[in-house]
Amino acid sequence: MLKIDEAATIPADVQAGLDAIPAAERKDHWPRATNAVKAFKRAVKQHGMAVQNAKCVWCESKVGFSGRRSAHRDHIAPKDLYSAWTFEPYNLALSCEYCNGFEVKKDLDTIAVLAPAYADSQFHIVHPYFDNPEEHISFVQEEARIVMKSLSPKGIWTISKMRLDSPSATANRALEAALKDIALPAHLAALIEQAMEGL
Repeated sequence: MLKIDEAATIPADVQAGLDAIPAAERKDHWPRATNAVKAFKRAVKQHGMAVQNAKCVWCESKVGFSGRRSAHRDHIAPKDLYSAWTFEPYNLALSCEYCNGFEVKKDLDTIAVLAPAYADSQFHIVHPYFDNPEEHISFVQEEARIVMKSLSPKGIWTISKMRLDSPSATANRALEAALKDIALPAHLAALIEQAMEGL
């Protein structure tokens, strides 16, 4: 799991416009193609690809053109449960389609104690901005497998609920480790990058 030091920088006018949306309605604005929503999503994705080194925040699989999985903007506290934080930059990180999918995270309630301010809430999940993942989760290589081990109750919750110890997640980590030194020919990498820009 990745540690992220800073959230995306959102232009002040864009953030002010999004913050003006009534809190209960913000989740309904997420799929809209307004200039403010598009600018916010673009900033989050560009920031995530850069600071996360094009990796899923949870399982560390490569995403985007350099990986085998698509990059999703993942609401750490789900927008369907916490609409007010839909456009909170510290509530978003990039994840892969598996970790952010219907079978794993979807509307998983990650909040243990809700507070009026996002940063003051307590989370069940190891939070990529507020926690140090190395204090909660470790990767251990066991023969041809790379498994996750929990180091705390929060680590246990995160590994279990995010299914980071599933056979497919374990196999994917081993495959990613095996493929990391194999370079894609430049012309194929360019085609993949071009295709991923449209997502």
